[in-house]
Amino acid sequence: MKNVLFWCGVKSDDSNMQEKHGRFEYLDIGRKSWEWWCEKNDVIFFPYEKASEADTGKHRVTWTRWFDVFDQVKDIDYNKIALIDGSTMVRWDTPNFFNLTDDRLTAFRSIENLRWLYEGISGYSLLFNNFDFDISKYISCGFQIFTKSHEKFLNKLTKFYYDNTDEILNLQYNLVKKGTDQPVYNYLLQINNIDVNIDLPRCFLLTHLNRFDWLSHNWQLKEDTTPFFIKYGYIWMYSGFPQRSHRYDLMKQTWDIVKKNYV
Repeated sequence: MKNVLFWCGVKSDDSNMQEKHGRFEYLDIGRKSWEWWCEKNDVIFFPYEKASEADTGKHRVTWTRWFDVFDQVKDIDYNKIALIDGSTMVRWDTPNFFNLTDDRLTAFRSIENLRWLYEGISGYSLLFNNFDFDISKYISCGFQIFTKSHEKFLNKLTKFYYDNTDEILNLQYNLVKKGTDQPVYNYLLQINNIDVNIDLPRCFLLTHLNRFDWLSHNWQLKEDTTPFFIKYGYIWMYSGFPQRSHRYDLMKQTWDIVKKNYV
């Protein structure tokens, strides 16, 4: 059985989302790198381009991906699924991360902005009866690897969302405004005692490239101006920018630098 790369590339028809994300042109850039990597590593590239919810302005794709992933790949005989955000690029020589994981849910700790995380967890606490949340276990939802055994958990997440949609969306859009799916997803992970594998090296997911100065290079090596994130990271997530337009610009600049390697 092969593994599946579930690439989240839904281009919302909502006018506000289109304007906010620059018509999602950045998706076309990231997709090139992932299609090439999947072919190289004998992984099935599965583009998630149509969400089960028509109103993607209200029901964000960051939510519907969890509702749809197992249903959309049900006709494929697969071993594991890696769900990856469309705002990522993969370096040409990235090792096959499927071979480095076990049967636990694989994810990465989210440590980019601790104040943002704390305010999100605190803001959603009443929704979970003030559950004693361990913020040191907070994970990013941008890249995760599942087996079929995790479908049960995502079914619970789906039910919780639809049972509490109005309250969740009020927190999401009006009261807390700290993420969409991520606070709820993290609460339910801990409430359901899901064993999470965080053993993949950090280089497999670099986020907030500007915040951690990954965009810089070693100025002492005048003959080599390659940015740190390209030299030392395997998967680059273009997140945390002041303006969403920066995402397309930076991904386009990155592709112009590295595209010669995807041949």
